[in-house]
Amino acid sequence: MSILSARWLLYMKASIWRALMAIGMKFHHFAEPKPPRPNFKIIVPSRLSPRGGTFKLVFYIPDSYLSAPDGYRFPVVVNFHGGGFTLGTGTDDARWASTVIHQVDAVFVSVEYRLAPEYPFSVGVEDGTDALMYLASHAEELRLDPHRMALSGFSAGGNFAFTVPLMLLDLQTDAGKRSLHEPSLQQSSSRLNSRPSTSHLNTSHSHLRTHAGPSTSAFSSTLSLPRPNLENAMSSSSVLKLSDLEPTALEIAQQVPDLSLKAIVSFYPPTDFRSSRKDKRATNPAPEKNLPPMLTNLFDESYMHPSDLIDLCDPYLSPAAASDAQLKAAYPDDIILYTCEYDMLNVEGKEFGERLQGDNVGKTVHGGEVKAVPHAFDKKPNPVRFPKSADRIYSEACAELRRVFGGRSSVEERTQLELSKAVERFDDEELRRDGDTDALIGEGGTTRSERELERERRWREAPDITIDEPPSDANGVK
Repeated sequence: MSILSARWLLYMKASIWRALMAIGMKFHHFAEPKPPRPNFKIIVPSRLSPRGGTFKLVFYIPDSYLSAPDGYRFPVVVNFHGGGFTLGTGTDDARWASTVIHQVDAVFVSVEYRLAPEYPFSVGVEDGTDALMYLASHAEELRLDPHRMALSGFSAGGNFAFTVPLMLLDLQTDAGKRSLHEPSLQQSSSRLNSRPSTSHLNTSHSHLRTHAGPSTSAFSSTLSLPRPNLENAMSSSSVLKLSDLEPTALEIAQQVPDLSLKAIVSFYPPTDFRSSRKDKRATNPAPEKNLPPMLTNLFDESYMHPSDLIDLCDPYLSPAAASDAQLKAAYPDDIILYTCEYDMLNVEGKEFGERLQGDNVGKTVHGGEVKAVPHAFDKKPNPVRFPKSADRIYSEACAELRRVFGGRSSVEERTQLELSKAVERFDDEELRRDGDTDALIGEGGTTRSERELERERRWREAPDITIDEPPSDANGVK
């Protein structure tokens, strides 16, 4: 079979699986409480990929976004959906988005990065890095705080949460592995000539207006997002769609904007492609729960193309292949990492987490191995009920985000997943240390072990969470 025919066959397989995943996501989103729709989308130009083009950013905003003082800037969580680099959309993680906007009071931006096989490695990483820099460059218009940013992702998206900071670091240090492209003069001209305009808005929002006020620079953005108009947009069944904001002076000068990552949240990511799928599968104590080879083969053949030119040791593909110095410089102090016991990616994920918190890298790693669950256990296509364990793992991660963004969270909130599932934690010692008064000795003088027994008793007696099994002890006894 010719290379062209083989790629065409991959496109057809990917299209079929995308349709099936879309159906599964409809079931997943049907369960109560239903997740929110996105508030608006922005089309973003690619500046890193040699292929050029555009992709979308999907925005979910907290209620306070419409009423906050003009000078307030919101923390932002930039998310990458899963799907083996081949499937999925920017709305797949709407339930995670809902938890973030309600419990963290942060803006949630889902990156609709371009998918393989149409766009193989490393277009997705480039899109993710472009998205991060775009949001920091346009933080003023979008009311974002570029120094309170976090990355999150699921599965393949969890890989991007670890690889995007490495590409960003190379840009910041001028390592020469990637470079920003000059903005297209034609694109810039068309944007300047179209403001103010509603041509890029959804037709049901033709009454909305962009505001073209005085500009301090020929290259500064003239688009604002007035709160009353956004409120009107959210009252409609359609999603407000905007073209990309006009390029800032930083973008025109091809400079990397000043930004600060406060945390990375990664759920069951692939971190090391240097080991074979066969070897990965052998690490799962419940091999029947592995993703089928027909699916993982599609992912690998689609993304890692052409295979003879892909370096499996490239940190943009395998973050575990990065040096300790790279990881230390690229990553924020706080890493929230969850792996699944019944997942072929569990062992490499745990090893990566342990390395990150080791002396050579020195990060604080939260989360851990969730016992007795398979890959993507939170994405079950169950139209009746959203698993309580998934709800709690999201809330637990949000408690960590709230803390790193400057808010408060208790040890109880940061360990609530244990009400549903046993967790082998990266940061157990830190939690015990942090909770000397809050967790180890609680109300009434109870110890942490006594409170854990009490939590399990409450779990067993709670009538509304019978969908999950109670947590097991170290010997698997319930």
